[in-house]
Amino acid sequence: MKTKTDVCLILEGTYPYVAGGVSSWVHGLVSSMSEFTFSLAVILPSDDGSCQRKFELPDNVIDIQHVFLHDMHLPEKRKKKLPSDAWGDIEKFHMCPAGQEKWQALQTAYHNFFNADTRGISQEAIPSEKEAWEILKSLYLRNASDESFIDYFWTFRFMHIPIFKILSAPLPSASIYHTVSTGYAGLLAAVAKMRYNRPVILTEHGIYTRERRFEISRADWIYEQEDRRVKVQRSQSRFKGLWNKMFATFSQICYENADAIITLFEGNQRYQIKDGAPLEKLKIIPNGIDYATFSTLKREEKTEPEQLVLGFMGRVVSIKDVKTFIRACKSVTDVVHNLKILIMGPTDEEPAYYDECQKLVDFLGLKRFIEFTGKVDVKEYYPKIDILTLTSISEAQPLVILEANSLGIPVVSTDVGACRELLYGRTDADIALGRSGLIAGITNSEEIANAILRIWRSPELMERMGEAGRKRVARFYNRIDLHNHYRKIYEQHIREPEPWPALDSN
Repeated sequence: MKTKTDVCLILEGTYPYVAGGVSSWVHGLVSSMSEFTFSLAVILPSDDGSCQRKFELPDNVIDIQHVFLHDMHLPEKRKKKLPSDAWGDIEKFHMCPAGQEKWQALQTAYHNFFNADTRGISQEAIPSEKEAWEILKSLYLRNASDESFIDYFWTFRFMHIPIFKILSAPLPSASIYHTVSTGYAGLLAAVAKMRYNRPVILTEHGIYTRERRFEISRADWIYEQEDRRVKVQRSQSRFKGLWNKMFATFSQICYENADAIITLFEGNQRYQIKDGAPLEKLKIIPNGIDYATFSTLKREEKTEPEQLVLGFMGRVVSIKDVKTFIRACKSVTDVVHNLKILIMGPTDEEPAYYDECQKLVDFLGLKRFIEFTGKVDVKEYYPKIDILTLTSISEAQPLVILEANSLGIPVVSTDVGACRELLYGRTDADIALGRSGLIAGITNSEEIANAILRIWRSPELMERMGEAGRKRVARFYNRIDLHNHYRKIYEQHIREPEPWPALDSN
């Protein structure tokens, strides 16, 4: 039997297999808390052998388990006979609006269908049961009777296999379950609560439901002939609506089962409240960085003092909108002739998008200005740049702004997530420090270019912004303070006794 850990981190598509801000946040949190032991429950699409660890696990991570959403193998064994009224809870869960009745139905359904120690049917058998078929028909008639039943059937099945995987997944034993998103990870955290009755903590960097809505709106899942275009558009809207509703339900389940719901800034909290998060559970803990390390880095002396060095620090992926940054750079080159542009970040996550960015650079005649460095040691590269630019179309509270500001580097950023408050201040005391950069419109390359040029044209403004950034990070975004907040939360919940007998103890 594996050792029980203090904290089980539940992670969907991030640490330790994907680089990026959330993964760096997780790694920093675990590494800084050597007094706690951690296990990882990592949710991945499939076991195809393509995932390679991007981080070396700290010594206090003593267990790692994986859940593969699209592995079609489901448990075949059952523990006891299925109660005669068990299917009613499945139907009630699907039919009821969010609320106590729905969550109670979920708990009973979990006990009867998915808990390895109490289930009365194998999950492999569930889709072929007559009762399951009748529920599917009822849902179709209620929600999509004017659509193709075949399309509805396969959409429903494709949506539910990953849910079955989550509900039946084995979990490391831990005193606390800490999920770093809602979605499938949030559902797995709810499973942990139902199975082990231990506290659940949720930290949302970005709002999962909003990010999925963006992805779903762009997804082309349904193929129809061109002369049935109107039907296609209606079907896409209907079926995409089913996916959006599913992820919204996951969030509601996670919010219901979480003991503490944490996010990084007030904008996110407003979305949480709108999606049903109870006010009494909400807490804001901003991101932080290792200010002591970054603030002592020395800016590099230039061989060409008049040269402007622009930096983009991040993954070369579509959500970072690197193409808009490249277009903004074209406008900057019309004014600044001694210019160097560094695009610093991994290029292997969306190879097709990276190829499109390279072609855009060639098309705009920027090859002599722009260097794609690939993944870099950020501590080596920040001292080289004068202005950092962030052009994302979605962010939570990006660490790159804090890192650059801690060196006195002003930032031009799109108006996403917490970027405005990071650069302009959040509280009165924070605002009084002054601006540490400028905000521009999403996908607006001209506005981004003008913001860059405004800073470049005024060395005094650049200096003021740099000083404001240093002070802001030191006072409000020091990682030591962040980790102390989580340390107190962990200590509080680890001491909590078992509040009631676990479901699998019957």
